[in-house]
Amino acid sequence: MNLQEGKYTLDTFVAKTGLARQSALNLLFRLKRKGLVSVSGGRHQKRIYTISTRPQEPDNGFYSVVNRYSPEKLVPAFRHRVIGRYTVERAIIDGIRIGDVRTLDATTHLFRHVRSWKRLFDLAKKNNLVSDVQKLYVRARARTRCKTIPLRYRL
Repeated sequence: MNLQEGKYTLDTFVAKTGLARQSALNLLFRLKRKGLVSVSGGRHQKRIYTISTRPQEPDNGFYSVVNRYSPEKLVPAFRHRVIGRYTVERAIIDGIRIGDVRTLDATTHLFRHVRSWKRLFDLAKKNNLVSDVQKLYVRARARTRCKTIPLRYRL
């Protein structure tokens, strides 16, 4: 079967391929597992299946973390792909290194989700950003409810 790139609902995919509904769902599931299909919509909307010929790597970088936790959503300026686990602490450091105003505003909301202050400040020391992290924390504390920073890491 020759699949073309494009966006399909389940009904249009069934009509295009000539498969039964359940067979089409099974095929879409197998393609999704290989990374050839991405799904959007659902719940009250129809699901849209986007089929591509090349596998799409999942984005698990800075912008996906910030957009998950921050009410200020950012449009990705670049594609950030990370192998392995990408923590909120690494996202704070990367946000400071990017350094534009909107990114810093969105990064302040990440302080609500810090799990390891030690990891954050070890990364900050490694990148020479300790004072920047402390200043951003003070700004975040003034704007939102944040976890309290331990005494040893305060200004």
